[in-house]
Amino acid sequence: MKIIILGSGDVSIELAKYLVNAGHAVTIADTAYDALAEIANRIDLRVVIGNPASPDTLRRAGADNTELLVATTSDDEANITACCVAQFLFKIPRKIARLRSAEYLQEAGVLFGPNSIPIDHIIATEYITTQSIMSMIELPGINEIGSFCDSRIIVASTKVELGGKLLGKSINSFSSYDGKASVLAVYRDKKYLSDLKKEAFQIGDEVFFCCERDRALSQLSALRKLSIGDRNITIAGGTHIADSLARALSEKYSVKLVESDPIRAKKTAQHLHDSEVEVYNADPIDMDFMKEENIDSTDLYIAATPKDETNIMSSLMLRKIHNVKTLALIRGDSFADLTVNDKSDIDTVVFPKDSIISALLSLIRQESVENVHLFRQGKSEAIEFILEGSRFTSKIIGKRVDSLNLPKGVTLGLVIRGKKLLQIEPDLKFEDKDRLIAYLDDNSQMRKLVRFCRPFSFWIPKW
Repeated sequence: MKIIILGSGDVSIELAKYLVNAGHAVTIADTAYDALAEIANRIDLRVVIGNPASPDTLRRAGADNTELLVATTSDDEANITACCVAQFLFKIPRKIARLRSAEYLQEAGVLFGPNSIPIDHIIATEYITTQSIMSMIELPGINEIGSFCDSRIIVASTKVELGGKLLGKSINSFSSYDGKASVLAVYRDKKYLSDLKKEAFQIGDEVFFCCERDRALSQLSALRKLSIGDRNITIAGGTHIADSLARALSEKYSVKLVESDPIRAKKTAQHLHDSEVEVYNADPIDMDFMKEENIDSTDLYIAATPKDETNIMSSLMLRKIHNVKTLALIRGDSFADLTVNDKSDIDTVVFPKDSIISALLSLIRQESVENVHLFRQGKSEAIEFILEGSRFTSKIIGKRVDSLNLPKGVTLGLVIRGKKLLQIEPDLKFEDKDRLIAYLDDNSQMRKLVRFCRPFSFWIPKW
């Protein structure tokens, strides 16, 4: 597929890298000359320097012969304009835009669509990040989570801790612990365990597992002692994400929001005036203030300011000094190693970039791929496939699981056949229209796995 990506931020670059690895012909366009020159040296793609919303830039990027436009600049208006130009001048068939402004998103049903502003899919950054954090709060102990099969199935990660009912037991015993579930991967001392049959759960193991969403808490109890749900939550930052998160959480929890900039704090207070959120104008690193307002005894502290340094520092201080459970949003890669290593005192680190790219990839569907979610800062991923074909036109349909020659580092999770949930057993045979969850330790194997799961090129679907 020929794809144009507009923007040169972290999301744009990581998306371009993934799509190039998947075999797509990618062109990336933006005004940032240095950033694009650096990209061109690392990734096999075309770069075009210029205003990403202008007809000239799109024409030089090959818009006359492009199948998909993905507008991911930091400017909502530029993304909207680019999609309009792409439709009216170049007739690009599919257009995806990343939007941040709540004003646009609230009116999205009227503003965007085939009979209005020509955007086929909208990626709402704040909404995606909010939903990801909400899922983690509702499942205490989860570090990463992705939803599949219309949210019926989740793929999630957690650390094995003292109190887990399967601590010291065989990893294979997880699949029969409570309901249908499977372990997809285990990382011990950051190393991927390639043969789980011979291993038992140990304290500190990072476990990725797959199960039905409504059984997730029960499955977690196999790996760690379940913690009491949070009641009082403090959020630092007056960003769009922080505002969105505060409003959503205030429906279930007691929420306080702390913002250091007085102008932004006032705007946040006005925006949340009809909610139960308490807004404070203060520095989240000011421990005297935090103690004065009893924030030092909050159940959960969420650091969602625009600055990674503030998020890390305030989380570390509250965790070290007051033993508060912490969750920090980290947008850049500079502090990643500091926050995700085993010695970090931050309980949960969220990288919004991974969720946003996952949402984009799920919209840029390849043949047989229904949904994608990146994990471990994009190093690994889970994919939902819809299998099509027959035993004559597919490498996987009609074949027993134990006869499949899967790419290295691929683990099969669960299968939905109609409404029935099936576990992966050695004698299971796949059928047409099965929905299959697969986990890849190394996402560079993604292209091989997609080729393996899709039907042969001469296959003709039933109409």
